Amino acid sequence: MRHNGVLVKWNEDKGFGFVQMASSQQQTFAHIKEFENRRRKPKVGDEVTFKLQQQPDGKLRAVEVTYVRERTDWLMLPILLIAMGYIGATGYASLLTDFPVEVSWIFALLSAVTYFFYAIDKRAAQNGDQRTPENVLHWLSFLGGWPGALIAQQQFRHKTRKTSFRAVFYMTVILNIAAVCYLVSYGDELGLLGWVS
Repeated sequence: MRHNGVLVKWNEDKGFGFVQMASSQQQTFAHIKEFENRRRKPKVGDEVTFKLQQQPDGKLRAVEVTYVRERTDWLMLPILLIAMGYIGATGYASLLTDFPVEVSWIFALLSAVTYFFYAIDKRAAQNGDQRTPENVLHWLSFLGGWPGALIAQQQFRHKTRKTSFRAVFYMTVILNIAAVCYLVSYGDELGLLGWVS
């Protein structure tokens, strides 16, 4: 179960502080390693959600701490360029070859849908609700929605720490790009482009 709270104390040098639960005056210890977004420095007043974990001494500590309001930082720019660049490149390929322009539209739509699914799954993870199956997220990425997934992962800091998920995700990206490159290069010769369009 996740709890809402506010960071009321923070020691930047030692990397820890205390969050106060919204439902009570209780303050709970929180260490920097439990914050999912390490690029952002915690500040007093930050609204967060977290889980409670009992320590060996019986005291509770905040774990899996996430910010309620994530700020988009400058590191998002390369992600946006990659995501939008890929969709734009598929559209540009249709101008130079017989590659259907509809594919870039489909990729844009799938990216929006995938982004939406990540947002829902992030909210479900915070509230302890039923999660979106990882296979659904991977299939959406493979079918062309990976640009939206990439943006959502960085913006929501979601699915960025699980190594097995990341490995499969990047495999879906590689397979999708490889399939598009193959269709652009050889699809017309093999009669595949007419089937795609």
